[in-house]
Amino acid sequence: MSKANGLTLSAILVVVAAALGASAARAEVPSIAAPVPKPTDAAPPAPAAPAPTQEEVEWSVHMTSARDVYQKGDFAKAESEIVAAVKAAEAAFKPQDERLVLTLSNLVMIYTLEGKFSYAEEPAKRVVEIREKANGPDHPSVAMALNDLAGICKEQGKLAEAEPLYKRAQAILEKVKPGGELQATMMMVNLGEVYRDQKKLPEAEQIVKRALAIREKTLGTFHYQVMVALQTLGTIYAAEGKNADAIATQQRGLEICKKTLGWSRPAMMQSLACLADAYKGDGKNSDAEPLYKKALDLADGRADLGPNNVILASVLEKYADLLKKMKRDTEAAQMESLAKDVRDGKQVTLPTSVPPAIPSPPPAIGLPPATPPATAPTESSSTPPVKPATPAAPAAPAPESAAPAK
Repeated sequence: MSKANGLTLSAILVVVAAALGASAARAEVPSIAAPVPKPTDAAPPAPAAPAPTQEEVEWSVHMTSARDVYQKGDFAKAESEIVAAVKAAEAAFKPQDERLVLTLSNLVMIYTLEGKFSYAEEPAKRVVEIREKANGPDHPSVAMALNDLAGICKEQGKLAEAEPLYKRAQAILEKVKPGGELQATMMMVNLGEVYRDQKKLPEAEQIVKRALAIREKTLGTFHYQVMVALQTLGTIYAAEGKNADAIATQQRGLEICKKTLGWSRPAMMQSLACLADAYKGDGKNSDAEPLYKKALDLADGRADLGPNNVILASVLEKYADLLKKMKRDTEAAQMESLAKDVRDGKQVTLPTSVPPAIPSPPPAIGLPPATPPATAPTESSSTPPVKPATPAAPAAPAPESAAPAK
């Protein structure tokens, strides 16, 4: 938590600078032919920016600290800093200030990554309310906020609550011209997951296929958003018992990942695990195991993926499940122990069989960028979700839900 309207994470420093009244003066050098202006022609000096308040300074300090510890994968410390930043933002800014929304969105993301979905629900509802008051109930920014709230409900098993939120968000975006239908595919994919979990498998397959067709027509067949839709469709095929289709779909998703996000270790780990899951579901354990091992090899023998360690933990848990099916209980227990340590933020040494790979750049804290993400893409509009279970946010590319990756 996708795969958004609002500030990008890279814009945080810009926001902070604006809050502090910082600006860089640029000297304009006249051309040789330009006449030298008389002193009386000079424009009056701009009024000095007001000095930042103590609360604005505190907000800036906490946001910067949160970003730094988040990128190191220290979610507990990041949570503490963002909670403090929310308090400072509430004191420093007006209720509809974009900086308050940004801070609340980052808190939603951190709670999501920590699996604290019940905690994430309250700030997610606040973001929806702020967006509605500032922009009206049918604004695209409201749709994105609804998408994240729905994702949090879905991760708590509140499928009956998540479904109407996704549908409302989809309806808002489909009215936006141009480009709204493409944005609405985010909610379609998420609705597909809700229907899948509700055992409404025909409805799930239909709506995700529709989203896939729109993405392929608009973005082409090799795009990371197409990959995300394929990964979700593959899980639906598996739930329907269409194992051959599930495998073929995840194979196609992996090929797209190699071509579009091959430089991203988290994205590749997730895509490899999706294909391994499909083989495991078909009872082809000997085909699944090498894929899980290859995904773990991309971690280079250590848990240093920062915010994306949740993906690593998920792969370890999925591999442990396979080992149990293969009656290799001792190895399974080792994988489960490593997964728990990774989730707890401990330094661990992972099993590896290949030389270290070139690390991918870490994601930044804040709202997701419009370009392909450094983290594994999801269907969340404001956070990087990963699927230990799409989380979703301080941000990265690309959730269709504010929760784990698809």
